[in-house]
Amino acid sequence: MEFEDRIWFYLFQMPVTGYAVCVVLAAAAGLGLFLYRGSRRRLDTDALWGTALLALPLGLLGARLFYCLARFSLYEEIGLENMLRLWDGGYALWGAAGGAALAAVIGTRCGKQPLAPLLDALAPAGALTIALARFGEFFSGEGCGPYVEDEAFQFFPLAVYDGYYEEWKWAVFMLEGLAALAILAALLRKQRKAGDTARLFLLLYSACQILLESLRRDSYLRWLFVKVSQLTAAIVIVMLMAAATVRWARRKDARRMTGKGLLMRWLAAAASVGLIIALEFAVDDKIWHELPIWGIYGLMACACAVIGVSAHQTVFRSLKTE
Repeated sequence: MEFEDRIWFYLFQMPVTGYAVCVVLAAAAGLGLFLYRGSRRRLDTDALWGTALLALPLGLLGARLFYCLARFSLYEEIGLENMLRLWDGGYALWGAAGGAALAAVIGTRCGKQPLAPLLDALAPAGALTIALARFGEFFSGEGCGPYVEDEAFQFFPLAVYDGYYEEWKWAVFMLEGLAALAILAALLRKQRKAGDTARLFLLLYSACQILLESLRRDSYLRWLFVKVSQLTAAIVIVMLMAAATVRWARRKDARRMTGKGLLMRWLAAAASVGLIIALEFAVDDKIWHELPIWGIYGLMACACAVIGVSAHQTVFRSLKTE
């Protein structure tokens, strides 16, 4: 789909695409959920509204900044001033998450409210926003996977038709949206202690994104042969596990997991990351040529599940519940 075909209307002489409209509506829905949950939990009104008002602009700037830094060599070549051309597209979801978190940090200074409850209220809102924005990729032509060869699966929502190549492609964006909705359901299941809802969101989303990003065949960000979103997701999981390990080391009186058990979780996660790296080479047909593509992604899904379980047990099960 050409860019001109995606434009719905012009606003102040700037083109507005269908995907942009979907993203705005997704952000509005997310902020609505954030305000609703924050008010239900009686969070400080000034902090709540301060975060809500800053989340959208800082999320937008964070998404743009992350994208531009990931493709800095390109902007050096075409001119750094092009970073300011926000209407030309180029945003990264991890940057948006960082911008929203920064809004919460600033929001704590707007009122008397600790940071953790604000982040906990933002987590389900983020999952809802991601889900709706992913579904909106139907209008962008992005978020597609490999070609669908079996005619039995050549229909929406499993696949989308590529008019340029006259082929059907797997609709990975639908899978990503459904995964985000599943994460939202998990976050809303029960009340957790401060900070745990935000940690659970980051853990679940990161574990899912390692697999889902591999399925995409669009203009994803990459450094050399490494996909930026996958690398960022792995770094987030390592940081969550490292912080939990530090808490475990300091709380000898509240340990529920032995040092050997903790080490085994780290080794399982590390081995799974190594397997995923090898499978990425297999996807590019550089190794394991005899392994079918469904087998590659089946193994990758299992490896992501091991990472998720290992990280979850380390973050939430290594210490006794207070």
